[in-house]
Amino acid sequence: MVTKNTSHRTSPPGGLVGVISRSTLRISQILVSLVIAGLYGRDISAGNTTAAWVFAEVVAGLSIVVAIIYLLPFIRSFKFFFVDVVLFLFWTGLFGAFGNRYIKTDCKKDGDCGRMKTAVWFDLIGMLLWFVSGVVGVFAFLREKHNRSMYTGRAGVV
Repeated sequence: MVTKNTSHRTSPPGGLVGVISRSTLRISQILVSLVIAGLYGRDISAGNTTAAWVFAEVVAGLSIVVAIIYLLPFIRSFKFFFVDVVLFLFWTGLFGAFGNRYIKTDCKKDGDCGRMKTAVWFDLIGMLLWFVSGVVGVFAFLREKHNRSMYTGRAGVV
């Protein structure tokens, strides 16, 4: 019987703790994106199809798809840290657009205004989650790049 040599394979960065923390981060990103999709989707279904609301739905949809892909065990998401950074920028734009519109608004007995204020704070949470994943991805990418040989990328550097 021939056995496969697996000595060249690297373990996931951070071991079991790293896997659990990355999974928790990605699941949190999915949950926040689902909340945002629901909050802004309610207005879109009521007929408010302005660009800002459509952009919010697109950002939420992209975030859900990317976070689900990153949850796959064979995807090394730190190699695609630039996607996290782009999504962080999208969430920043989303928070800026709706924060400017709703944070200073006084919502007395207006359920829709209060719901939108809640959505703004979820935008902030989503922005921070994608910021954390982008920063961690940059550091993991640089560490992985530094720990490999210059010529083939296979040998570890001591």
